[in-house]
Amino acid sequence: MLQVTFIVFALLATGYCWPSGAPESTCNTLLPSHGSNRPKPASSSPFTLTQSHDDFEPGERVRVIVKAPDGLAFKGLVVQAYDPLTNLPIGSFQSGRGLKTLDACSAVTHTDKRGKRSATLIWIAPPNARGKVAFRATIVQRFSEFYYGINAEIESKA
Repeated sequence: MLQVTFIVFALLATGYCWPSGAPESTCNTLLPSHGSNRPKPASSSPFTLTQSHDDFEPGERVRVIVKAPDGLAFKGLVVQAYDPLTNLPIGSFQSGRGLKTLDACSAVTHTDKRGKRSATLIWIAPPNARGKVAFRATIVQRFSEFYYGINAEIESKA
């Protein structure tokens, strides 16, 4: 019995994850607790993170898109809005289907672990501020493979 208990404990300790999205405690690092798996650098990410624009007026909305290349999908995400001058979280995200907001750190995460080809997020500027906003993300391709420190690029105008 002791041996079975130890095996179950070991499996739980190495496989602690949140298939229903990241908890508020993720705000400190934007990293998932995926056992001993380490994040891959943003420079090797196959996923893109774009934002419609970076200047904002009070209450304005900014569209943020996470996209997978053809043939790939991602299972999870945490995207955070921040002021590029102070590096502090700013504003809030609109909640939506398959999304959960992390209001404590101006972030949004997934609510299920199904494969996703893209996610369109809407960020809402504070009602009493104007300035610039930037976005950073961690994108989970699978439990053992996730990319950290992905910075949004401004959408190119075609």
